Amino acid sequence: MAFGISVYTTDDFSSQKNKEYIKMAKHLGICAVFTSMHIPEIEYDKKINEIKDLIGYIKLLNMKLTIDISPVTMSILGSSPDNLKLFYDLEIDCLRLDYGFTEDEIVEMTKNEYGIKIELNASTITKQQIDDLIAKKVDLRNLSACHNFYPKPYTGLSYEFFREKTLMIKNYGLKVSAFIPSQKGRRGPIYEGLPTLEIHRNIKPDIAARHLIYSGIDDVYFGDAYVSFGEISDVTSIDRDVIELKVDLVNDVTDYEKDLIFNCIHTNRSDSSEYIVRSEESREYAKIGREIKAHNCIDRKKYSVTIDNENFKRYSGELNICLIDLPKDERVNVVGHIVEEECILADLVKSGVKFRFRKG
Repeated sequence: MAFGISVYTTDDFSSQKNKEYIKMAKHLGICAVFTSMHIPEIEYDKKINEIKDLIGYIKLLNMKLTIDISPVTMSILGSSPDNLKLFYDLEIDCLRLDYGFTEDEIVEMTKNEYGIKIELNASTITKQQIDDLIAKKVDLRNLSACHNFYPKPYTGLSYEFFREKTLMIKNYGLKVSAFIPSQKGRRGPIYEGLPTLEIHRNIKPDIAARHLIYSGIDDVYFGDAYVSFGEISDVTSIDRDVIELKVDLVNDVTDYEKDLIFNCIHTNRSDSSEYIVRSEESREYAKIGREIKAHNCIDRKKYSVTIDNENFKRYSGELNICLIDLPKDERVNVVGHIVEEECILADLVKSGVKFRFRKG
């Protein structure tokens, strides 16, 4: 698992500010950098020395570097699919191929003698294309995939399409990366975020990142620049093994119920229901405590957090998250609700998945 940032060489981004940004990100735990060499606004033949200087600084900090290229980029740099020495000399770790390369050229590039990784466009690649590459003896050890980001509003991927593509690619044993936007520092010329998923365009980056990670994404990159110190810090502190959910508690929740909610890591039962998430640990934890009195036994809205009270006999103390609207039950206390912006994370608490709560 790696977290990355993106840097750009348009006129909006000076060389000095790029270096300061990269250094700050490195300090906060970012270990990878993405940049593009086929943005229409940039005349790369005039920017090549600046780009080489930036690459040198990134490698000085020992960070992984991925460059988005096209056949035009290769032509400008005097390189070709059968000779990647120039990229090796620049110490570039990975080449992302957005469009314009034939299957034979991709196969050739994966067999380069320099260990440079080749990254496909995860948003557009098809199963048939991957099968064709394998038939042509592509070196899967040097192959991965990275989704697009989408500057224009309402053009980002739907979650269903993204999930289908990602699972298809990962079934071949390939790693998949994707992008999240910033809410603080957005890249022009549109300035409306650079997400892979449209639903991430206007939510906090750490929520978007967790949504990607819990959906199986291997590496997460900020598409925008310059991202704020706080946003990077929030993302790099994510625990990929436990889904964190922010919960707003009801006013009359008891201290004992708070203990049940916050003082353990929960696991959704392996035989989980489609109606509720069931914490394996909560009932055992409750057995050593006192009885849970009935209160706030109201209609259970979707994403309500509930605790069964003493009227539910041996189920007393079981903590649930409602995955659909459910009627009120005098045996069930509604103790809180998942905050709205994090409901997309609650949907990913599948059977056997660990989760924990933090206060909203």
